[in-house]
Amino acid sequence: MLHEANTLADAPVALALAQSEAAERRTAQAGLYGAVVVRGLTVAVPIAAIREVVPRPAALLPFPGTRDDIVGAIDLRGALVPVLDPAGLFRTGDTAACPVILVLRHAGRVIGMIIESIVGVLSLDPADLTYLDIGGDGGSPKLLQAAFVQGDMRGMVLDVEALAALEAIPFAVERSLVATRQAGVTSGLPTLLFTAGGVRLGLAAHAIEASVPEQRIVPSPIEDELWLGSLMHNGHRVPVIDTLRFLGLGAGRRTERVAAVIVRLPCGHRVGLQIDAVDDMLRVRPDEIKPLQQFMVGNYGLFAGLYGVAAPTLLLDPEAVRADVRLGMIGRLCGRDDVPSATTDERRATLEAFLLVRLGQQRLALPMEQVEEIIATKPTGSGLVDHQQAIADFIVHRGRAVPLIDLNLALGFSDEAAIAAFTVLTSADGNQAGFMVDELCAVERSAVQRLRDAGSAKAVGRVAATIRTPEGACSIVDLRSLVRSLCTLPPS
Repeated sequence: MLHEANTLADAPVALALAQSEAAERRTAQAGLYGAVVVRGLTVAVPIAAIREVVPRPAALLPFPGTRDDIVGAIDLRGALVPVLDPAGLFRTGDTAACPVILVLRHAGRVIGMIIESIVGVLSLDPADLTYLDIGGDGGSPKLLQAAFVQGDMRGMVLDVEALAALEAIPFAVERSLVATRQAGVTSGLPTLLFTAGGVRLGLAAHAIEASVPEQRIVPSPIEDELWLGSLMHNGHRVPVIDTLRFLGLGAGRRTERVAAVIVRLPCGHRVGLQIDAVDDMLRVRPDEIKPLQQFMVGNYGLFAGLYGVAAPTLLLDPEAVRADVRLGMIGRLCGRDDVPSATTDERRATLEAFLLVRLGQQRLALPMEQVEEIIATKPTGSGLVDHQQAIADFIVHRGRAVPLIDLNLALGFSDEAAIAAFTVLTSADGNQAGFMVDELCAVERSAVQRLRDAGSAKAVGRVAATIRTPEGACSIVDLRSLVRSLCTLPPS
C-alpha cells in the first residue's frame, strides 16, 4: 500500500510526486481499470487513481465543508481523509448501507468514495468504450463520460480529473511525501488481493486481464488435476485452473461455477486462476514485501513474499506466474473460442480426445488417454543416444530414467536428429518414454477414421488413423505402440 503524502506547498515534493505518477503511468498496463459497484452501478476507475480499499467504519468522523455529498471523514493511519457519497452525482440509490470506501488519489491528494463492493480488475480497449455526449449547461464537469461493455459486465467509466475539478471538492494532501525528498520516489504497484481456497493471495494488476464474477464453466476436454474447465470472457474461451494446485498449496473445490482472475500470458493467451472472491485493491511497495527466506514451500518460485502483519497475504511474482510453462501449455491447448451447445456436448461425449501437436511441418494427433504429462524439454547431454531407436537423450524425471524420443526419426519422417521444445510423456507396460514435439496446438474431440495405408513401413501400426480438424486431417500416432517397440528384445 502506498502511504504517500504531505503538503502541496512544497514545490520539490509536488515535482517528486509528478515524476512518481508519470513513472507509474509508463509501467502500468494501458487501459487497466479497477471495477467497483455503487448501488447497482458498475464503475470503472483507472487503476493508477486507486490508492486502496478500506472497510467503512461504523461511524464517520465529522468533516466541515460546503458540499452535502461530503458525509464525513475516516482516520487512515493517522491521516484524516474526507469521504464522498456519490449517490447524488451518479444518480444511484441510497448508499447508507454500503460497507466499503474506495480511496482515490489525484495529483498527490486523496479522497474516499463510498462503494458497495469490489468487482476486480479489467482491461478496457477503445473498442469496449462508448463515449457519451451528456449535454447540460456546461457549468460542472461530467464525471461519467463513457460507458463500457465487456462480456457480461456493463458500466460507466469514472473521470477522476473531472471529480477533482468539482467545485469545493475537498481532497486530503498525502502525508508521506516528506520522506521521499531524502530517499527518492518509490511507487507502489497497484495490486489485486483475492482468496482462493481460503488462502489470501495478491497479484500485481499489470499481469491481470480481468477478474470475472462466478459463472458456469465448460469442463475441460481431458481429465486433468490442474485444468478445471473453460469460461467465456469478452468473446474468448479462457481455461481456468485450480489455483491451489498450481501454487503447490493443496487443492481447490471442483464446482460447476467459478470466479476467476484472468492472467495475460506473454504468448498472448490467457488463463484464469480460480478464486473465491476479490478482497481488495491497493498499492504495494517493494520494501513492504517480506521474502520467504530460503524456505521452499509449495511452488516457491512463484512467490514474491508476504505482505501485511496481522493477516499476511501471499503475494505472487507476476513475471514468474506469467512465464510458467504449465500455464503456457494450458493457454495454448484451450482451443477455439466457440462454446459447445447442449446437443454438441452430447455428440462430443461419444468422441475421442486428442492432443494436436506440430512436428516440423506436420500436425499430428496424440490420444489424450495416452498423454500422462507434458513438460518443457530439458536435454541433459547424458550420452545415452541411439538414433536407430530414435533415442536422443535420457532425462531423470520423477525418480525414473526416461528416454527422449525424436518422433521425426521414430516415424520415418526425417533422418536427422533434433531436440524439440516440448516432451509428451507416455507409459506402456510399466515403461515410460518422452516424445518430443515442436508445438502444442490444441485439444480436440473427433471421430476416428481408420486408414488402409498407414504410411511408411516404419510407421505401420503407429500412424494408423486420422481425425478431421478445421485445418485438415491429422494423423493419429499410437505412442504406446512406440514405447512397446522400444522395449521389445531383438531376435536372438
